[in-house]
Amino acid sequence: MDINALIAQYPSMTDIHVTEGAAVMIRTQGSLKKLWETADASLFEDLAARFLDEEKQKDWEIRGSCDAGASLESCRLRIHMYHSLGKKAAAIRILPTLSSISQDPDKDWIEKVAALEHGLVLVTGPSGSGKSTTMARILTLIAGHRPCHVVTLEDPVEYVISSGKALVHQREVGMDVPDFASGIRDALREDPDVIALGEMRDGETISAALTAAETGHLVLGTLHTTRASDSIGRIIHAFPADRQEEARALLSANLRSVAAQRLYRNGKESWLLREILTNIPAVAHLIREGKEEQIPSYMEMGLNQMRTLKQAVYGLRNISERERDRMMKALEL
Repeated sequence: MDINALIAQYPSMTDIHVTEGAAVMIRTQGSLKKLWETADASLFEDLAARFLDEEKQKDWEIRGSCDAGASLESCRLRIHMYHSLGKKAAAIRILPTLSSISQDPDKDWIEKVAALEHGLVLVTGPSGSGKSTTMARILTLIAGHRPCHVVTLEDPVEYVISSGKALVHQREVGMDVPDFASGIRDALREDPDVIALGEMRDGETISAALTAAETGHLVLGTLHTTRASDSIGRIIHAFPADRQEEARALLSANLRSVAAQRLYRNGKESWLLREILTNIPAVAHLIREGKEEQIPSYMEMGLNQMRTLKQAVYGLRNISERERDRMMKALEL
């Protein structure tokens, strides 16, 4: 299987799925398409030899699955190797190229975040909504313009960030560090200016991220929440009940911004939609008081670049009303 040739033939392809003895399938414009090729055992031997180091090959054989990042001539890949009913399988994500920041629909927001000196910034959304690409664009801008130390913690490393003016250390969970939480604690002893987390999965990681933000670092992290205000509750409820008041105080003081992303496809085109929350004093007060359900009302006012997902849809240009209505229905707005 020539991945470069598949990318050239299907430029809108986002994923490749292979299962031993079954037809290769790709995802393009949100839908799966079956190809004529069949995945045999030699394909998996080739994938393992090309993209997995010795430790990851052991994980795949012993634990049954592993994750890896890899580079091709035209793009980066995120590879998940696993087993299904005793057969070898793999899911390969084609990561979008890091085009110019000017091509991002929210260039001003990205530049504003990249200029922050400290605090917590969240990029949220479901799988496949472009969180990693947004994070990489922010980090690329930081590294290109600021003489600072950037430490990333990822599982696996997806985009390789060029150093530019910065010192960049990208650490992979499972290879360079055992887990995200201990990686943050390590990072605090590495004289960082910016800490980027590929995923804030659990209470320990979230607590460590808030501590890092409180101690004067810029912390970037991702969550699997679909709305910006939901991210507040997700973080607060990651703490035990007796620490939630403390967590609210920390979050209200250190949160800077949340961007909740959705990627809408209609089979021909794709639109990246962002809901943006900025932690203005009124929002910080609602977080402290446990009234985050009132936050969308402030977002609708449009202060400090804020907007809801519905406003993002209505802000799209060159789109028919029929398509806009379909988009609103698909996103349940």
